[in-house]
Amino acid sequence: MCGLAVRRLLVEPFRQRIHEKEGHELRDRLAAWAQTVRHVVDGVFPRLPEGISDRPADVWEPLLAVADAAGGAWPERAREACIELVNAAKTSDKGSIGIRLLTDLRDYVFNGIDRLPTVAILDRLHSLEEAPWADMSGKPLDARGLSRMLREYMTADNTPIAARNIKAGGSVMKGYYATDLNDAWQRYCPPPSESPLLPLPPLPGRSEP
Repeated sequence: MCGLAVRRLLVEPFRQRIHEKEGHELRDRLAAWAQTVRHVVDGVFPRLPEGISDRPADVWEPLLAVADAAGGAWPERAREACIELVNAAKTSDKGSIGIRLLTDLRDYVFNGIDRLPTVAILDRLHSLEEAPWADMSGKPLDARGLSRMLREYMTADNTPIAARNIKAGGSVMKGYYATDLNDAWQRYCPPPSESPLLPLPPLPGRSEP
């Protein structure tokens, strides 16, 4: 019965007025079941499919542990889903454009700088030739779009990358820190290019030396 309920919730659009009672019942049954297998999943390192490592491994380990505890066909089905979804993420347009953004930030924007205001980051991205940032569906990438793309990735503390306050030219501006991006650079970006880097434009409110 629980399996049937799960399948229904997966294939039918959720409507609170229609499915709330059924959803609550399923929640309570899953919670009760989870208590019975808690000793089986706590501290367990389930077998990961070949090639699954880094952030995907962190995400899938608890799901695979639950699948192993459920038994039956679930362990194999979970691993098949893991491989399929991880591979799809690697080849999706969203994943590709996100990795392109991370790589351009590392190679052409920060380039050894420890922090930059958002306005300086966008100005530098827009100036890159053969890059999509000056024309994203007819508009240049803006602060909101940059924030939305970067929060798909995590810092080393496992929190979404987000803008923080930066003091520049006697004022406080929103911007990003290289330390927040380092983990994503290491996990997702290809090795740094050996081609020469372009100079950074001056920060707002700061004159050239």
